[in-house]
Amino acid sequence: MSFCIYGHSVCPHFIAVFSALTLCADEAAPLRTLTVEECLSRVAERSPDLKAGAYRTEAAASRAKQAALRPNPRLETEVENVAGTGDARGFQAAESTVSLVQEIEWGGKRQSRTAAAEAEADASRAGEAALRHAALFEARRAVLAVLLSQEKLRLGEETLALVRETESGVLAREQAGKATAVDAERARAERLRAELGVQASRTEQRDAVRELALCWGETEPAFDAVAGSLAVPASAELPPLDGLVVRAANHPALLAADAQARLAEANVRVAQAARKPNVELATGLRRFEAFDGLGFVAGVGVELPLFNNNRGALRAAERDAEAARLDAVAVRLKNEGFVRRLYAKLRALADREAQLRATVVPSAERTLTLVREAYAQGKVGQLDVLEARRSLAEAQLDALTAAAEYHACRIELDQRVP
Repeated sequence: MSFCIYGHSVCPHFIAVFSALTLCADEAAPLRTLTVEECLSRVAERSPDLKAGAYRTEAAASRAKQAALRPNPRLETEVENVAGTGDARGFQAAESTVSLVQEIEWGGKRQSRTAAAEAEADASRAGEAALRHAALFEARRAVLAVLLSQEKLRLGEETLALVRETESGVLAREQAGKATAVDAERARAERLRAELGVQASRTEQRDAVRELALCWGETEPAFDAVAGSLAVPASAELPPLDGLVVRAANHPALLAADAQARLAEANVRVAQAARKPNVELATGLRRFEAFDGLGFVAGVGVELPLFNNNRGALRAAERDAEAARLDAVAVRLKNEGFVRRLYAKLRALADREAQLRATVVPSAERTLTLVREAYAQGKVGQLDVLEARRSLAEAQLDALTAAAEYHACRIELDQRVP
């Protein structure tokens, strides 16, 4: 089964993109290969960033539960008229009071505080979803880099095989007196160049594998390759642009920005409620040692907002809320702009890749075949063969690059349109 690197599920228009890819490998050390879906699953399950995001969401949910609780009552004990002089010596005239004090929150403080904490939890959940979406996007890009490096390595090995074949033919012609030592040295130089190219491609492929493994926190990769292909399906079609723009409104980053705006609005209500002072109610029992009697006491306390009425905090919260609202608008506009630009770019890339694959590469292949036949007949020189082979390699690399750019653009578009 083939999986799509554009999203979590199989994409019907791009199943052919990830068909099985046969890589050259040493039989004594077979390649350890992962599928695209296995790579994405490892990111979702093992990424340290995603695990940290989950813990932050749990912490925000716990704060929301804590915010809904009322203030605890306070027990106070007071002893008066102790260790004085005359009749107040020792505890003879002592008055002991035990009181229970309860703070009463006014102005909707608890409700606004609870709403703000719940908004924070919602924002954390939205942020976690956006983080997961971004992590999978980066993993898909890393998968694409591995597939591209694998295809470059495959092309390099094919070119090396052709160059070695040509070198063998030149050496045989040299022994037969039909080629010069210059021709043999030129063939040898071309083979050495191709070998260096293959070595560089292998290094690039190993580096791409390491970058992919880092997406789920693995510093030493436990795999060598990714199963897939960069072929662009001929039937690849895009949905209407208007539909993509509508779907883009549900992008996790946009939802996270909206959640942050709601949190900022909730903080405004918290600052408004904080301007109203709370009331403290106290009730207790007092014992009079002088005449061995008891009495009840009661009291009311209220803060006088003479110096601090929380006006500065309210103004700051209002400005933060306006900034968060504008941030959400900016994120939405930028995302829609990206979708429209990527849509146009994707169509152009698809056309370019199709033209390269259908016309340029076949033409270069036919040219090489004709030149090799002419060379065998002595009608052209070795330089013509080398030039034709280089033209074919360049055409194949151009087609591969166009396919990689197409997939990179498609991944970017799907990242913008969940």
